[in-house]
Amino acid sequence: MIANTNNPLLTSAQEFLAESLRNLDRDRLRFAIVHAVTATELVLKERLARLNQALIYRNIDTTSPHKEPTVSLSALPRRLANLGIPLSSTQTQLIGDVAEWRHQIVHHTAAFDPTLARRQLQQLLDFLACFLRTELATPLETFLPKDLYKTSQHLLSDWQMAVAAARTSAADEGNVLSGVCPRCGAADVMCLRDVAAVHCHLCGASLYRCDSCDGCGRRTVMSYEPFLGENFCDDCIEAAGDQYIESLIDRARGK
Repeated sequence: MIANTNNPLLTSAQEFLAESLRNLDRDRLRFAIVHAVTATELVLKERLARLNQALIYRNIDTTSPHKEPTVSLSALPRRLANLGIPLSSTQTQLIGDVAEWRHQIVHHTAAFDPTLARRQLQQLLDFLACFLRTELATPLETFLPKDLYKTSQHLLSDWQMAVAAARTSAADEGNVLSGVCPRCGAADVMCLRDVAAVHCHLCGASLYRCDSCDGCGRRTVMSYEPFLGENFCDDCIEAAGDQYIESLIDRARGK
């Protein structure tokens, strides 16, 4: 993932977007909404800041920017449109709806329909992914932590398009390996570049082909360079870690 340590708005947006996806995947809808709306607000302000930092403030003529509040989320679509970056009426309405849900969650008793809210929240996250890609030149595959790649593949249409593009890139290179990348979980995106060297066209990981895992016996791709002796695939290593943790828990419980 590309870090944005010199960009406070985008760094914060990364964190809130990641938390929204994690909470949505765990069916913690209210937390997902709060984090998604905050991420959206930060990303839209980042677009303004790239034109001029003063544009993120409610009063752009302020002489004390450190004391001036930033423009509200409800006012952001109009300010962007006035600067030649219009959002569609559907996108503006979507942002307004979900922002109202956040207001209900934080200040009142939430009264929205959870099924509708989840569907519209996914639409908002897709809008956010598209806006990052087109307006900020920041595609999700360079923005999200790798542990959220699999989650995004199930939830976001934008991510599915990124996977499709990676598959096309892999097919153009040739020597495509079947199976899923152990880092990002996408299928048909890996190419064999040497006897054992493998490259993933989605997450960019450098991987290794394993002719036979000493744990499960499968021919697979793994994150760790083979060496003389025992070689285990990512799945077997993860399973061993889980088993070890369970043994520690059992020991603590006196079993």
